[in-house]
Amino acid sequence: MGRRQSSKLSTRELFGLWCVFAGLVLWVASLGLSSASSTTLVAQSLPLNERVLVVYNQSVPQSLEVADYYMAKRGIPAGNKCAINSAETTYISDWNVFASAIKTPIKNCLNSVGRDKILYIVFTYQTPYKVGSPARSLDQQIADIWDEYSSGSNRSGRHAYFAEAQSQGNVYQPFISLAAYRQQPSSQHLYSVWRLDAPSVDLAKGLVDKAMLAEASGLSGRGCFDIRGEIDGFDDYVYGSGEWDIHRSAEVARAAGFAVTEDFHYAEFGSQPAPLRCDDAALYAGWYSLDHYNDAFTWKPGAIGLHTDSLSAYDLRGGTNWSANAVIKGITVTSGAIEEPYLDGVAHSDGVFRNLFEGANVGDALLRNTEYLKWMIVNIGDPLYRPFPGGVAPFNSPNTAQLSLALNPMGVGGGGPSLATLTLPVPAATGGATVTLTSNNTAIATVPASITVPAGASSASFTISTKPVSSELLAKITASYPGGTISNTLIIWPNSAPEVYLTSPVDDETFTAPANITVSADAYDWDGQVNRVDFYVGATLIGTDSVSPYSITWNNVAAGNYTLMASATDSAGRTSTSDTVDIIVRPASTPANPLVLLTEENSNRAIALDSVTWMRDPFSALTQQNFSPDHQSRVMLFALNLELQAGENSSVVTAQAEDSAQHSYPLAVEYVGKVPLLDRLSQVIVKLPGGIANAGDVWVSINLRGMSSNKVLIRIKP
Repeated sequence: MGRRQSSKLSTRELFGLWCVFAGLVLWVASLGLSSASSTTLVAQSLPLNERVLVVYNQSVPQSLEVADYYMAKRGIPAGNKCAINSAETTYISDWNVFASAIKTPIKNCLNSVGRDKILYIVFTYQTPYKVGSPARSLDQQIADIWDEYSSGSNRSGRHAYFAEAQSQGNVYQPFISLAAYRQQPSSQHLYSVWRLDAPSVDLAKGLVDKAMLAEASGLSGRGCFDIRGEIDGFDDYVYGSGEWDIHRSAEVARAAGFAVTEDFHYAEFGSQPAPLRCDDAALYAGWYSLDHYNDAFTWKPGAIGLHTDSLSAYDLRGGTNWSANAVIKGITVTSGAIEEPYLDGVAHSDGVFRNLFEGANVGDALLRNTEYLKWMIVNIGDPLYRPFPGGVAPFNSPNTAQLSLALNPMGVGGGGPSLATLTLPVPAATGGATVTLTSNNTAIATVPASITVPAGASSASFTISTKPVSSELLAKITASYPGGTISNTLIIWPNSAPEVYLTSPVDDETFTAPANITVSADAYDWDGQVNRVDFYVGATLIGTDSVSPYSITWNNVAAGNYTLMASATDSAGRTSTSDTVDIIVRPASTPANPLVLLTEENSNRAIALDSVTWMRDPFSALTQQNFSPDHQSRVMLFALNLELQAGENSSVVTAQAEDSAQHSYPLAVEYVGKVPLLDRLSQVIVKLPGGIANAGDVWVSINLRGMSSNKVLIRIKP
């Protein structure tokens, strides 16, 4: 039995404790300000013009001029203006200079305004846009400024907001706004980064003027789409993917009511035998001549154009590149590459235009359809520009179906299956719809001769069977019925085993028996799909998960040392195993001393302070003297024998209050830590719920891993 410890402190001791906290409490109270839930909820209610951070270069007076012009036009709050100071206005080759002159100041601005609040970051005239050696888009580095997408300075696969599509199969994900994505609990702090930058100040300002003019009067004109050959000759693979993106862009524009010129000659608009002109252009997608602009267009105010070439935005302020010259000639929005982006790194125009017709602004549409961050792309224009605020039929209706053929997966290891789903634009009539299926390469991919979509249904699925291959091959899968024909391209690879990695627990992590342990893994299969992940302790299977993220809970684990491992199995039946992880589960032990909340001497009243004002009770449930947007009061309690184990945080501590009518109030625990200079004491910060107002005296206690403290009194103001 442990030696009994007093829970009483004298007034002198209390005063000493208060002094220790004079510098610390402000920091602890700021935990309320960084609360993701409260800050995000506030941000969600803000209009989008208040969610823009405008970055200007103090070294160039005209940069501030453009910033002020834009902020006045869009009603962006003055506090959302962010200064950088860079003598270099184009290219910062040194990553350290970039970090000190660009990244850190913008981080500071985001922390000041609220990193959850901001969705769009806009660089103005004469701010640098290239960084590193070899060069990368500075803007795309800032899009992942908190390094949540990639911890380095290079691309790391598809970012989390990207919407993968299958253009040939006419398969697209539903649009979700960036604001809605950022509301999701697991979302990353990604930003849509843009620039009001051009060969002159007036042209930079004009990007705003033309966007707002089009919003006021409506965007109209012609759709100009320039592919390099008859579309039926292209598979949705490698360069053929670019052709299908542009062709689907043309089809989307037609469906939205635009007059469309679609060119199938290898030559670009402006070069015979292609059309020499495409005037009154409102929408454009096309390719390809390197670092060159063909002057074949007149651009309507609000026009949006995406030109695919490896140097389409090599020099934003002049030269021969497409983007700068399109801005000179009057385009309102474009996106281009400062260096070689590879085809999958540019914006996918079909998804961009489809999202715009669904009612998106360009800031959301471009980010959602550009696959990589920390790569080569810059966006030019005003991200708030929303050319079709109500959307355009048929794309503004959630019930609109289109003929599509989805392959899951679109690339498969030879010998593995792919599940195809055909969706009809209207439900099948009485008797159902019989659909003929074909594969143009039956040596490696076979399909049933036909399927029937049942009466009243709009879709049906079938399995594509594949054969092992020694090299990468393609098979075009086609579905035909009286109402239309649709194809998609299946890619068959030599099969390789999946990859699997245990992500939790970590090596040498310690738990206390009886433990409930979450075991998680990441698993990938580059030529098929992961069917399941099995979790083992030694050679014993303890659970299986077939849905990513892969995770199980291993319950009631007794004391001991254990070795964990995960095994992944792909759609072709190949397996691989992870590295092992060793963990320790220690025996449960009875603490030598009880968990004690401190009280004033000769009293049951708690030693408790308001975490902002440092005043003792009575406490208000709500207060304006608070760093948190929810304005709920935080109360600081002090405890003895509150010891967190390795890997634990405040989530293992719970708190509750009870009033005289025995009504119970759970108290959110926001912080647990040691008191500086008084190591035997711990501080516990709890948030008072709104419903506790007028409760009077309440009894408060805390709980740690099943061990409850004494109950202490605090008073709530009426």
